[in-house]
Amino acid sequence: MKRSWQVATVALLAVFAFFAFESLRLSLVDALGPGPGFFPFWLSMIGGVLAVILLAQLQRGTAGVDAGMLAFDRAGTRNVLLVLAGLIAATAVLELAGFRIAMLLAIAYILIVLGARNWVGIALFAVVGSFGVFHVFSSLLKVPLPVGVFGF
Repeated sequence: MKRSWQVATVALLAVFAFFAFESLRLSLVDALGPGPGFFPFWLSMIGGVLAVILLAQLQRGTAGVDAGMLAFDRAGTRNVLLVLAGLIAATAVLELAGFRIAMLLAIAYILIVLGARNWVGIALFAVVGSFGVFHVFSSLLKVPLPVGVFGF
């Protein structure tokens, strides 16, 4: 079991190293402060350090992992695949439907897949998570997001 944790941690370390390398292709600073590569670079550095710490703890046997922690069950695998399918579908319709509609449907779908049953809560979270995030990014941060064929 220890070997699977080590392999997963090394794979995670490789992902962090790739993102650190790719973020260095962007500017870390610009005239206004942090550049587009600043946060990806430092987040990948922090993740890499944490992965190295976990790897060291696994080598010493002090990580506190047990044999059943990486075991797969059907319900968990089903949920992961359904969430992944929802994210792929949302990505596929993003340009056509626009950010707000695609995210509204994706958030509601993911909440239902993960077991949420409070319809008012699902609707409220989906509306705030789609329309609210769109407003923050487009109006406040001036980041253009797709509006789709419906215009909203």
